[in-house]
Amino acid sequence: MNLDFESDWLRLREPLDEAARAVGLAWAFGRVLPAHPMIIDLGAGTGSNVRQLAMKLGRGEQDWTLIEKDRKLLAKAPGEIGRWADRNGWEHKEQRRAYMITCDDMAVRVEMRSFDLAQDPAELGLNQYDGITAKALFDLVSLPWLDRFVKELASCGFPPLLVTLTVDGRVEFSIADEDDGFVLDLFHTHMGRAKGLGGPALGPAAPQALANALTGAGYKVETAQADWKIGPKQIAAHLAMIAGYEKAAKEQDPGNSARIAAWADRRRTLASEQGARLMVGHQDLLAKR
Repeated sequence: MNLDFESDWLRLREPLDEAARAVGLAWAFGRVLPAHPMIIDLGAGTGSNVRQLAMKLGRGEQDWTLIEKDRKLLAKAPGEIGRWADRNGWEHKEQRRAYMITCDDMAVRVEMRSFDLAQDPAELGLNQYDGITAKALFDLVSLPWLDRFVKELASCGFPPLLVTLTVDGRVEFSIADEDDGFVLDLFHTHMGRAKGLGGPALGPAAPQALANALTGAGYKVETAQADWKIGPKQIAAHLAMIAGYEKAAKEQDPGNSARIAAWADRRRTLASEQGARLMVGHQDLLAKR
């Protein structure tokens, strides 16, 4: 979605992600990690994967490296992680280039690293890590990028990989509008525009493309639905989604801007006044040897 990945949107979507995650895959990922795992999180934003996965990966020590191109988002990660620790009553402090969170039976070290994923994945040093995570990333990448990434995984000994919240193209409004299909088709076509990661983005084709590439390389792959279910209590997220659909559809088909704007106006009324619900389909994936 073209919402510029600003921190406000990331904060808005975080509870939706938390509720949608396939928890069984997260627990399974934790079971294949060593006692003190080194984990690298790709496209980390402000560190939501740490906040949502740390408690699911087993107690003891964890060492996370957050990979993010946007330095502004990385700069906000310590604050978001600190607030998470405060909500749980845990101690936290900065330590050199890292952030430390501790409680009675868990210690999590988080390091932030600025890196553009358009670069050669070999520069990530994936062979140094026991596990790899990514959230809402692979619908942005191209097929050539995916192929290079999977080859790098194979060369590094097939580390386990947990990929969450990948858009799969399913969208359902509880109250239908005659132009839903028209606007959503434009939106999903817009998703295929290049995002600077090696060519046209995979968009809704990403879950199947990722599963195929990993299986072909020799991984065992498990998938599960991880759908956003946006109801009246998440009206801000619902309205943000409508705005995102509208903006992308207009960019894709400027000649129909008036029709798209009228659709968005009707959708906002339905969401605000009639409590319409919205389901946005996502997939979670676990790959291991």
